[in-house]
Amino acid sequence: MNSYRQNKSRNGRVLAATALVIFLFILDILTGGFLRHTLRSTTVVISQWSGRVGAGITGSGIFSTRTSLEAQNRSLAEKLAQFEERAGGYEALREENEQLRALVRLVDNFPLSAQGVTAPVVSSVRTSPYGTFLIGAGAADGIVRGSLVLTGGGFVVGKVTDTGAHTAVVSEIFAPGSTVEAVVGGAPISAVGSGGGNARAKVPRALSFTINQPVTAPELGQRAIGIVGSIASSSASASQDVFIVLPVNLGSLKYVYILPVRN
Repeated sequence: MNSYRQNKSRNGRVLAATALVIFLFILDILTGGFLRHTLRSTTVVISQWSGRVGAGITGSGIFSTRTSLEAQNRSLAEKLAQFEERAGGYEALREENEQLRALVRLVDNFPLSAQGVTAPVVSSVRTSPYGTFLIGAGAADGIVRGSLVLTGGGFVVGKVTDTGAHTAVVSEIFAPGSTVEAVVGGAPISAVGSGGGNARAKVPRALSFTINQPVTAPELGQRAIGIVGSIASSSASASQDVFIVLPVNLGSLKYVYILPVRN
C-alpha cells in the first residue's frame, strides 16, 4: 500500500515537471525567444558579478597564502637589518668624530715644540693578554720608544715599547702585574695594574680619598693616569684598597695622541 502511494507521488511530480517544461517551451515560442534571451542575460550578469566578488576578495589579501606572508616578513626583516646597519655606521662615525675633536682640544693645550702625533688604534686593546695594543703610526712618523700615549681626555694610557716603520706597540700603564708610582690627593701610592685600564693600591686606612679623585704619576710628568673608582676598607684591617680606573672605555678607543720624547 505504501509502495503504491510513493509511486503515485513520484509519477505526479514527473508529470508536473513535464508540464512545466512544455509550458515554458510554448511560452518561449509565443514570445519569439524572449525567455531564452532573458535567461542568458541573467546568467552572464551572475557570472560577471561572481567574478568581480572573487577578484575583490583575492585583491584584498584576505586569503593570502602562507608563502606570500613569509616573503613579506623576509622583506621587512631585510629592510630592518639595513636600517640597523646604517644606524650602527652613523654611531661609529659619531664616536670617531667625538674622539678626534677631543684630541684637537688636547693638542691646543701643548706648545708647538711639544706637539706630537695623532694615531689610530689598529688592534683591540682588550684582545691582548699582555696589556699591549698596536697603533697606526711608527718610526716614519717620528714615534720612538718611551713616547707617552694619551687619550683625548689627557690621561696617559700607555708607553710605546716597540716601533716599526708605520706601526708601534703600546704597553698599557695598567698592564696586568705592572707597577706605577702615583699620587692621590698628595699621598704617594703604588698602583698595581690588573689590565683593561684598572689598577689597585693598598694604602693605610688613615688616609682619606674620594670617588673620582684624580690619580697622577710623577714619573710621567705629573700627568693623570686615572681616577679613584672605588674604595674597600674594613675596621679589622689597618689598610684599605683603592681601586683606580681610566675614565674611558678602552674597548671603544679608536684614536690616541703620542707625545714626543724630549731629549
